[in-house]
Amino acid sequence: MLFRSLYKQLLKNGKSVSETNDENLTMFEKNMSGVTDEDKSTGYIYILQSLSTNPEISSIKNLYKIGYATTSVEQRIANAEKEPTYLMGRVGIVSSYQCFNMNTQKFEHLLHTFFGKACLDIEVGNSDGVMCKPREWCIFWPIVNTYSAQP
Repeated sequence: MLFRSLYKQLLKNGKSVSETNDENLTMFEKNMSGVTDEDKSTGYIYILQSLSTNPEISSIKNLYKIGYATTSVEQRIANAEKEPTYLMGRVGIVSSYQCFNMNTQKFEHLLHTFFGKACLDIEVGNSDGVMCKPREWCIFWPIVNTYSAQP
């Protein structure tokens, strides 16, 4: 019943959602690329997918991390296999978004609050055996089918 109601509303003005995620991103960048020299970069919001070989982690399907970085995402995840926040394993970059003129860390916190019920409750030991509880990993329906794997 709800699906039919949603469908009716989508078609109300003779339109429906038919663009792919790539088309939406391209359209968004085209329409919202008004960044000028006066705008200040305040960091990056990124989405990662776990590529862990740990059976306890690799058995969890659709596991993604929403994070924040002040450096490039590639720099931030360079030592992912040695950091509990990345579940001591490799990660793939699904997407990253450079943010301007905002408190990017606060925005990341709002995203974590919004997706709180989907967050994974797990403990991971670091290289010294100290247990950590990374809170930024969530189980979602697949976001995309491709990512850029990091060595």
